[in-house]
Amino acid sequence: MNRTLLALALVASVATSGWAATVDLANTSINSGTINGATFEFYKFNPSGTGVFDPFVRIQENGTEQGYNTTQANAGALPFQEKFGIWTHDLKFSSLQAASGKYQFVLDIGEPVSTNTNKGQESLLSLDGLKIYKTSTPGQNSSSVDGSGNANGIVGTVLYDMDAGGDSFVRLDANRGGNPGNGWSDMLLSIPDSVFASVGVNDYIILWSRFGLQDGSDNGTQSFGTFEEWGTTYITNGNGGGGGGGAVPEPSTVLLLGAGLVGLGLYGRKKIKK
Repeated sequence: MNRTLLALALVASVATSGWAATVDLANTSINSGTINGATFEFYKFNPSGTGVFDPFVRIQENGTEQGYNTTQANAGALPFQEKFGIWTHDLKFSSLQAASGKYQFVLDIGEPVSTNTNKGQESLLSLDGLKIYKTSTPGQNSSSVDGSGNANGIVGTVLYDMDAGGDSFVRLDANRGGNPGNGWSDMLLSIPDSVFASVGVNDYIILWSRFGLQDGSDNGTQSFGTFEEWGTTYITNGNGGGGGGGAVPEPSTVLLLGAGLVGLGLYGRKKIKK
């Protein structure tokens, strides 16, 4: 394949708005891509566990799974495969912080490393649906679905839809860069703040997502292991409270930190050899 064809192939793999797109973040040569104006970026940061990562929804089911953030008094009232507890809750828009003209959401997927003849590479996972709503109605629990099995009973205005204009998905690998499972983030979603221009300070934000639908053609991309969780920020200033807190570290900063750690490791090995 010549360079021109290779460049066209890479563009196709991270196609942007207006048609169906695939962002293949499981491919180590691809670090980001855009779908309908939002950027999906490989983002490995630790720790991303409770107390540092500030989750607002956790979703868990083997095979395929979907869910959205809502506050409910008992697990039976949750609409889909959301995990019950304080880390699945309503999200006030006023608790979010824009930075550099965008709002950011962090995804941590809890997929295992194992490879199985029937199941494939289980660290893979497809993000097949993503919608962000504004609403004045917290505590929703509709489990209504459309003909494709996607949630369609959420009361609110859709601000962003990954599938607007075509059936798009993001391919993820929890083991990209090592350190799979919960505790290490995997993807950073950045959406221009202009998308949220109509949202009032008293409104709520609902993020719905669905995973695992690509397994028929891409073995291993269904969901296994523990939960997937979405969060908004890292708590760097003692803040939090379910959605607020410090700024998300820039991916470039994370890469520099990683490079520094690798450098220190190599330096240490050289000293040992001496």
